[in-house]
Amino acid sequence: MNRNGTIKLFSLTTLFAAIFAAMLPAINASAAGFQVNEHSAAGLGRAFAGEAAIAEDASVVARNVAAMSFLEGSMFTGAVSYIKPEVEVEGHSALGTSKDKAVAGEAVVPVFYYVTPINDKWSYGVGGFTNFGFNTDYKTSSPQTRVADFSEVMSYNLNGSVSYKIQNNLSVGFGLNAVYVDAQLTNAANGQDIMNVAGDDWGFGWNAGVFWEPVTGTRIGASYRSEVKTTLDGESKSDVITGTPIPGLNPSGASFNSDGSVDLDLPSIAEISIWQQINDRLAVHASYVQIGWSSFEEIVVDLENGIAITDEQNYEDSSRWSVGATYKYSKDWTLRGGYAYDNSPVGNNDRSFRIPDSDRQWFTVGANYKIDKQQSVDMGYAFLKAAKADVEEESGVGGEITSGNAHIVSVQYNYGF
Repeated sequence: MNRNGTIKLFSLTTLFAAIFAAMLPAINASAAGFQVNEHSAAGLGRAFAGEAAIAEDASVVARNVAAMSFLEGSMFTGAVSYIKPEVEVEGHSALGTSKDKAVAGEAVVPVFYYVTPINDKWSYGVGGFTNFGFNTDYKTSSPQTRVADFSEVMSYNLNGSVSYKIQNNLSVGFGLNAVYVDAQLTNAANGQDIMNVAGDDWGFGWNAGVFWEPVTGTRIGASYRSEVKTTLDGESKSDVITGTPIPGLNPSGASFNSDGSVDLDLPSIAEISIWQQINDRLAVHASYVQIGWSSFEEIVVDLENGIAITDEQNYEDSSRWSVGATYKYSKDWTLRGGYAYDNSPVGNNDRSFRIPDSDRQWFTVGANYKIDKQQSVDMGYAFLKAAKADVEEESGVGGEITSGNAHIVSVQYNYGF
């Protein structure tokens, strides 16, 4: 690559990194739990089916780094996804009943990747994307504010990876991840904060993958991302628990105004995929993903003044499976479609208003348009239909998720050097 090309690539990568960082607070969950799947518009169009076994663009950094060895030349990929949730929750307690029709806000998720070969055997890649994040906000009059007034967790993943082609049809890959996490959790009553805790931290993890083409037209991929442990250092504030004894609410007179920390573990992700070419125009693909949600057992706020507040989560490992198809309509156009089912990691007994999650289905369509030999654009759309589910908090605040649907639109640009 010439010097001008290197400078141009550096500028593009820096620009997308800056955009991603600026939009980080807008990230919201779309998959089960608080997982974020929006790694590419191409993947969205096929419901992310076969992602670990498809080597189409540089977004392989997010799903299976071993596939970098099967890309032709250097490639830059950048995408932006817009998520519009339709989460509605009905809550009830001794204080009354309410309906919240916009619990989760709209979100924008930008990503970027760059992959290049070092020689015939080695390739490396970098990427900026997210795997986890959520945001929920209840109106002041809702009884839920006592247990989940406002909740926000955002993560930002920087991934550097290498791949090695063992032989022409087999490669392996390995990567290191630096993950920035920022969070804020509040409980409130009558417009006053009972507790408002915020903090941030950097965590570190690794990822690995295998990419195999046993026969021409059949590809199998497997990938794994490790759990990432973080301790979010910050402070807690309260308008109510201020050091004055309050019968029935704070009889000890302890204060919630203190520095402190929250331990937050982001779960592991394992995926196995297959891609099968049927003929010159049609290919089908499928994936099975296991998310290690059992590591998300509780949220514990440890304050430096000795107070510890525990919010039990009791998540269990969950699965996601997806099927899709790709059809080459013409020389310039490729069409996609897919279906996925996300299993929720939490049941009725442990579901919380902070993360009003339930099983959901994905219905997706997408397309790729080839601009010229170097450039192409991908577009994807998904409709997520979530199951209704009950919520019963130990505090006596209960309710129902009456709607958890969402619309996602994504656009992606690819440039091959």
